[in-house]
Order: sequence, then C-alpha cells, then structure tokens
Amino acid sequence: MAKKEETVKKNIASNLMVKWPKKIFLFGLIFLLVLGLVYFSVKFLLVASVNGQLVSRLTIIKELEKQGGKKTLDTVILKTLINQEAKKRKITISQKDIDAEIQKIETNITAQGLTLDQLLQQQGMKKSDLTEEVKIQLLVSKMVGENINVTDKEIDDFINSQKKQLSQNPDQEFPREQVKQQIKQQKLQQKIQTFVAGLKDKAKINYFIKY
Repeated sequence: MAKKEETVKKNIASNLMVKWPKKIFLFGLIFLLVLGLVYFSVKFLLVASVNGQLVSRLTIIKELEKQGGKKTLDTVILKTLINQEAKKRKITISQKDIDAEIQKIETNITAQGLTLDQLLQQQGMKKSDLTEEVKIQLLVSKMVGENINVTDKEIDDFINSQKKQLSQNPDQEFPREQVKQQIKQQKLQQKIQTFVAGLKDKAKINYFIKY
C-alpha cells in the first residue's frame, strides 16, 4: 500500500515537472507576441504623443491625402503610364546614363553656390527620389526623341525678344549656342507634354477613391 502511494506521488510530481516547462514556454511565447504587437504599434501605427494623447499614422495619411492626394495620385499614374510605355517599346535607361544626368544637375547647382544635398533638403527629397525622377525624364526623352531642330531665325527672334525686355541693358550678350539649347529644351518640354497627354487619353484608368 505504501509503495502504491509513493508511486502515485511520483507520478503526480513527474506530471507537474512536465507541465510547468510547457506553461513557462507558453507564457514566454505570449509575452513575446504582446511585445511584438506593442513594437509594431509604436513603429508602424503611432507617430507621436501629445500630452498623453496618441497620434496615429492613419491620421497623418488622411491629412496628407486631403492636402495633396490628387496631385500625388496623378504623379503616380503618370509614372506608371511612362514605365508601361517604355516596357512596351523595350526602352531602358542604364545607371550610367542616370549618374551622368545627375552629375550635370550637380554641376549646375554647384555653379549657383549650392550642393546637391542642400537642394534635395530644400525640396524635401532623397537621392533615391531624384534618381527616379531622372530615370522617368530620360525614358520620356528617349520615347519622344531628342532630334529637335532649332533654326537661326528662332535664335535671332529669341535674342531680339530678350533685348526688348531688357531695354535698360541693351549691350547684354546672348551666346547663340546657349540660346539654342534653351529653345531646344522648351521644344522638348512641349513634345513631352503632348506625349504624356496622349498616354493619359489612351489609358484605361479607374479611380476607386476621389480626392
């Protein structure tokens, strides 16, 4: 009888020893899950606390959408259309081309006494944003075609027009090559606007939210 009682006690003790590690593991797992949820909330759902009142990320997103939702959506749609058209035409832009264009931008900015980082900070942009913008611009330029002619008459007319506007400084010089590039750029921008408008007209765009 005594042996039987001792055996029962041993079995109970053994069962407790087996169950406790399982409970500890379960409690630890629950603790980690709760900790993960708290971290996720703070990192991805909450952005600030004002006198103890929490400000959610969703509140910021809603406010940003009110202020510039339509403009941002139009920009995203436009970039999507350009990338789709470039893919259809099998047109690509190499990183070398992008870097060369950014170098030109940086050279122009430096001549104005600024650095590229300063300009990006002023515009609220990152280097990756600039890279994307340059890539889109180069894609469009390739699709539109850069073979734009500028006649001598167009250069003369531009210079004469500028001199009339600057009547107080009639001796100011206008380098013809510089004027030519300026006119060429204006013509390119006009072609780009026409091209982009054509893409939007042909596209099937469904809006699920109206701003």
